[in-house]
Amino acid sequence: MDCTPCHSTLAVPLNPNPRSNTAFLADKYDSDFAGPLQPEGFIRYIRGHPCFNPAKDLVIPAFKAPNHYHASPLQGNAARKRDLLFFFRGDVGKNRLPNYSRGVRQQIYKMAKEGGWAQKHRFYIGDGQDVPGDYSEMLTRAIFCLVAPGDGWSARMEDAVLHGCIPVIIADGVEAVFENILDIDAFALRLPQDVVPRLLEVLQAVPEKTIRSKQAHLGRLWQRYRWASLPKLAQELREAQERNLARSDAEGRGQAAVEEQGAATTGRRRLLKIYNGARGGFAGDESDPGVGEGAGRPQHLLLPRPYRADPAQDDAFATIIQWLYNRIPHTR
Repeated sequence: MDCTPCHSTLAVPLNPNPRSNTAFLADKYDSDFAGPLQPEGFIRYIRGHPCFNPAKDLVIPAFKAPNHYHASPLQGNAARKRDLLFFFRGDVGKNRLPNYSRGVRQQIYKMAKEGGWAQKHRFYIGDGQDVPGDYSEMLTRAIFCLVAPGDGWSARMEDAVLHGCIPVIIADGVEAVFENILDIDAFALRLPQDVVPRLLEVLQAVPEKTIRSKQAHLGRLWQRYRWASLPKLAQELREAQERNLARSDAEGRGQAAVEEQGAATTGRRRLLKIYNGARGGFAGDESDPGVGEGAGRPQHLLLPRPYRADPAQDDAFATIIQWLYNRIPHTR
């Protein structure tokens, strides 16, 4: 049984003597190391203690600087059309030991590369050479984003959530960030590793209603995955949010004016057609773009919507404090 340290921690079962599965040998904590400052080694001090106990422990988010998610609607930017089915950019194990990422990243990359999924399905995975472009903007355009182990831990959960991208968690037996205090299934998709060979099929089969529900839930809690309440951070985020909201609101008003003008034009066209049709013996034509799903109808609401609340409200720090307060009865 493996136990990966830090943010990707083994939750169940509570193995008192876990074994490391990291491919980064310097982090292999089940191999003892004795040095001048600690000649007795360290294994004796961790033996008998599980990595993680969900009854009393909490996996917390890694810190992401505001510029890391600069394009996200979480910073007040206009929501974008999510035209990418899947996105992951990072180390895909090209020059790694086989147990890196438990083989998950490598297997998905190999399938996508050989199947031409980027061109056929807008399914993007690879390193910077395979998948160019602004990282934050790409995440903001994606529907699903991979959350898989790396060298033992990975902050990809934070990347996905902070951009409103549905996390696809493939890490058997590993507790995700805040998983034991939030309803992860409401906004993420957890899949067992044995589903990886059918990943494309599984993602394509997710109903639109389910996707939109998860995106809406992301918009209710994504602020809990960022650290924003420190005064300098809060000030920086407020200023960015004000700028971005002003720009996105102006763009929205411009788009609304264009749609209103289009609706008026469509209405005049329909009236003229009905008038001419009445003269000719028919009352309209379903092929007319003004009938059914023609121009001027409301556009599909893009989710999650731009964040408008105070950035410092209910951030990661506040979430941890709320959890600690809730834990007080258990310490008596």
